Amino acid sequence: MSNAWDQAKAMAEQHALQNSVFIRLANHGDKVVGAFCGEPFARETIWTGERYETYDETNPEHTGKRPGLRVAVNFYVPAETAMKVMEGGSLWFKDVLKVRDKYGLDKWTFEIERHGEAGDSKTRYTILPESEIDEGLRAKIHAVKLHDLPALVQETETETPARTAKSPKANTSPIDPRVAGELVAQLKALPRSEVDLFLGKFAIQRVRDLRAEDERPARAYIDHLLSKHAPAHREVDPFA
Repeated sequence: MSNAWDQAKAMAEQHALQNSVFIRLANHGDKVVGAFCGEPFARETIWTGERYETYDETNPEHTGKRPGLRVAVNFYVPAETAMKVMEGGSLWFKDVLKVRDKYGLDKWTFEIERHGEAGDSKTRYTILPESEIDEGLRAKIHAVKLHDLPALVQETETETPARTAKSPKANTSPIDPRVAGELVAQLKALPRSEVDLFLGKFAIQRVRDLRAEDERPARAYIDHLLSKHAPAHREVDPFA
């Protein structure tokens, strides 16, 4: 494969990572610099072979499996001016606690680097202080909304795994442009983080890339996102 193809592949993978709410350090030497924010969200999980699921002792598919710990935490990335989510296992979180006790998570940005190739069970992550958080950066962090970690995790667990094969009867044609326009109009009413969730769920970069077969689940998912941001109570004018 030519260098141009390799470069294009690397750029495509990088853009996919940037569009994701979750930080993915996929390869040896991958790193990210940012600030830990808010409270962590910890849960016992089972690896299904495709993703982590919250452990449920009543689920027959989890029976006989030993759950592990996964901890998610909001992580502000200055290079992207975006609030992301970092998630790791028990060893990773123990290292987070060490740097918290030594440096204070609210005072420093940290560099997290992966040591281990993809699929290596011995992969470890180093967490080192990068720079002190000044008033300018602190203001930027405070201006960004934290992700609702329990809700975000629940959404990722209820997503349908990516298709590995197409049914010969499936309608794989592109979605109607008129329908795409309707969906775009609804998505514009949502925060960018929710739009990213939508794009990630259907493995697309643009709404017009949706398949016609995904129209119904796409509409249902947008309705779900819109309901999350609907006013809890709307005052009625008795004199109207």
